[in-house]
Amino acid sequence: MVDFSFTDADKKIAALAREEAEIARGYSRHYDKHEDEIEPKMFDEVKDRPDPLEVLDSLESETSGRVIVEHLVTMETARGDVRMRRIKRHLGDKIVNYAGTEEQRKLFGNKLLSIAMTEPGAGSDPSMIRGTARCDDATGEWVLNAEKIYCSAFGASDGAFVFVRGPEKNGVRPFMGFVVEKGAPGLVELGQVKKMGIRSWDTADFVLQDCRVPAINKIDVDFKKTMIVFNGTRPGVAAMGLAIAGSLLEFTREKLFGKDHAIDYAKGIRTRSAIEDRLIRLEALYEATLLTILRCKWLEHRDGTNNGATKVEAAMSKALGGKAARKITQGCMELLGPEGLSEDYLAEKWFRDARIFDIFEGAGDVNRLIVARSLLDYSQKELN
Repeated sequence: MVDFSFTDADKKIAALAREEAEIARGYSRHYDKHEDEIEPKMFDEVKDRPDPLEVLDSLESETSGRVIVEHLVTMETARGDVRMRRIKRHLGDKIVNYAGTEEQRKLFGNKLLSIAMTEPGAGSDPSMIRGTARCDDATGEWVLNAEKIYCSAFGASDGAFVFVRGPEKNGVRPFMGFVVEKGAPGLVELGQVKKMGIRSWDTADFVLQDCRVPAINKIDVDFKKTMIVFNGTRPGVAAMGLAIAGSLLEFTREKLFGKDHAIDYAKGIRTRSAIEDRLIRLEALYEATLLTILRCKWLEHRDGTNNGATKVEAAMSKALGGKAARKITQGCMELLGPEGLSEDYLAEKWFRDARIFDIFEGAGDVNRLIVARSLLDYSQKELN
């Protein structure tokens, strides 16, 4: 039996993250209106406060496990809409650190590298990637050409891990990965993307035009090795979406009933109001989704991210998390009515923010395919 009760250390670290999130909410509307701005590395308000992740370093032996507590911090931080501290690890440098050589880890392992996979026409289906790489035999350099869009954290990064197609072999153009640092010749930055929601989220586009990188920048990964990193991040993204939905759920409850009103869950459906009954259903969806995500993180803590079961659980949590975020926020806005659309509150912002979490880091339909293939023992070609 899995025990999801938290230790005192878990609660302490999560509480620190939630306190910072409450401070961060003061900046929510500003960055919603000024999406071209990238938040500072650290806001002044938290410079004298303990960093929750540094506290985790000192208390890790007293916690339920690092990956579980990191997930709790991620979830609490998402409630604030704006990060008071920039994250210290990105997806690109994670790939370098687990798949790169010792020399590559020394060169790039401590740099902040976003991951650049998505291209126009190649969103949820990486097989549609058309970016290319060719080797210049005269110089030993690789020449890259691609247009990459929606690159999370690229604006504040040192560069990106770029996923493209290599030279054709036996009629197939294999996937290849390269580290492209900012300032590389041929890298053209296009700036922040205009978005409907999560406008404070650093999201940038760039183009590679005959971009030359040294041979050492080529990381020995294929499609499968690259996808492993998402086993760990998909539940985290699902948790972020759920946290935003939870913020709107709390606001809706307080707006409709006041802070001191407690719903009597023991009352039968015939004695509860229709609004109370609907809120209970939304709360139940929230709790079920949270438990699914926690179970996935518990499995990751136990087995790591390379385990096949972890991959399926990660897909399950992401599919359910994205769907729950959209369903909960939609239900809350219906209950709030016109008041939910007022910019005097953050409700309409949370509603916009939640929409993306069923799309990025693997769309819901794609993750359901991953689960279905596992349950039915189908290959990707048999069920696509």
